[in-house]
Amino acid sequence: MTDPTGEVFLSYNHQQKDLAVELDRRLREHGVPVWRDERKIGPDPLESQIESVLQSEEISGAILLLSEDILDSPTILNVEIPQIHARYTNKDTFFTFVLRCPGLSAGKANEILSNIDTINNFSEWFFHALELSEEDSPNFNRVVDKVIQRRLDALVNIGNDSDTIRCSINSYQSPNPTDELWFHADISNHFEDNRLPGEKTWNHRIGETITRLTNRLAEYSEDREIEFMGRTRLPIAFAVGCEFPTTRGIHAKWTQQDPNFNEITWDVTVSPSDAELSINSTFKDSSKTDLAIYLSLTDDVRPEVGNTASDLPDFNTEIEIKRTNYDQGISPKQGVKIANEFQKTVRDELNTRSNIETIHLFQSSPVGLSFLLGQHTNTLPPIQTYAFNDNHQPRRYEPAILIQ
Repeated sequence: MTDPTGEVFLSYNHQQKDLAVELDRRLREHGVPVWRDERKIGPDPLESQIESVLQSEEISGAILLLSEDILDSPTILNVEIPQIHARYTNKDTFFTFVLRCPGLSAGKANEILSNIDTINNFSEWFFHALELSEEDSPNFNRVVDKVIQRRLDALVNIGNDSDTIRCSINSYQSPNPTDELWFHADISNHFEDNRLPGEKTWNHRIGETITRLTNRLAEYSEDREIEFMGRTRLPIAFAVGCEFPTTRGIHAKWTQQDPNFNEITWDVTVSPSDAELSINSTFKDSSKTDLAIYLSLTDDVRPEVGNTASDLPDFNTEIEIKRTNYDQGISPKQGVKIANEFQKTVRDELNTRSNIETIHLFQSSPVGLSFLLGQHTNTLPPIQTYAFNDNHQPRRYEPAILIQ
């Protein structure tokens, strides 16, 4: 029986290595693990190793990156394609995609496949053309989305009786995923050496990845709750929370380890308790259209915001929500209270300052609480989040995901 949480086998000629590497990266960013020969067993794998891998139940599906040069690869023709076809014809949850390389027409693809003597029927395989985007780079979005969908279909159709969809999202290097995880999104490649990405990567790569993945998870959550986890930056957790506002009717939560390595779950459905907050609003300039929010929940954000001031717009108003004692931990019940107060304070300010167009959010918070805060942003104006940069001296905040 195929394990639907297993890796997707990527079949390609090494002349197409650049495409394969990028497809590998995109799938892993969306939580789908990939088996690719060069990353697993070196540049010249033995055919017997490939055969053994493809017969393993831990391979959940396969993608054939179709190019003319596959006809020059005995391994692809005599081992990979026959083994993939054999797995597919078993009629369990194993799936297959044929991904045409950029510039390869449907007619040419059929001609290539007709020259493969070992298989004569590809009619039931999913075919997709890898088109170029406006930036002349391959657009992997559709095939990635289809793989996510097939993975979810497989998990549901095998009779998985779990009432929880579990997904980890990691911007730091993280341990290998467990069998309990349906998806294990790894976007740590954008944060190598602890450097923060630029605004284009934040919004057009990370932000779009979050939206694509969470939208698919939401489609399968009718009778399930969604549990997120993982070691990630606050703007990412906040953005995930924004995808599941309290008005959406989906039960989503975030589980993390506290400083004592105990698991705690941040869940909007728990009863709130007092969090000992200090809330202050400082009016600056009525002609300005930007609102600053300083969330000092585990530490004071103001010094680092001050180091960032030269790159920030002039604000109409500044709101500071801070805890009176940073030494005490925050419980999930207090987290719900903080999220409620955050929502009420911002909405009250927006009712007073009707010309606010953009909110700028600076936060020091547990990652799960940042997720809760995101769930309380429904109907707010665009929110520019900021990521803490402790690599820069002096330490500062830098623009991250723009929530719209």
